[in-house]
Amino acid sequence: MKTMTRQYKYPLALAIAASIATGPILAQSAIEHHVWQDARKFEPYSRTAESITGAIRLSGNKQFATPGSKMTITFGTGKKAQLTSVGASWRQWDDVDGKRVTAEVFKLDKDPGTLLNRNTLCGKAARYLVFHESLSFGVSLLGVAVFEGSKEPEDINSPGLCGTFNYSAD
Repeated sequence: MKTMTRQYKYPLALAIAASIATGPILAQSAIEHHVWQDARKFEPYSRTAESITGAIRLSGNKQFATPGSKMTITFGTGKKAQLTSVGASWRQWDDVDGKRVTAEVFKLDKDPGTLLNRNTLCGKAARYLVFHESLSFGVSLLGVAVFEGSKEPEDINSPGLCGTFNYSAD
């Protein structure tokens, strides 16, 4: 009985072709998604959020980091503000932790004015809100940094920082 073995003229070329064909499938990563993209309510976690904004509700924005995409924020008083994305970055955005995180910067269409307990987001007109995620004692948080001034913030140390708030994201 004769056994047939097939010999390929270019075995290395076939192996390379097979790895190229399956490479992108194996290397594909998950789509980036953040809590502020969902339409939902966030309860205050920090005392500043509790006494100034109360719970906030975001209308959601599925277009992460797409400049010009819009979302609405509703504060505990019922006041609303339109937010327009100016993009996202991976920098230091948390005022407590020096680590870099992904954050999205939004421009406010107008300052919401007086909120809870006759407080405002800033001493002057709030212009930008920056959303990022963090952890505190195992609790997932939505962090919000508020900036005044006309220049878009680049990180937590940018001029115009006037408030930081934390909300439960669990």
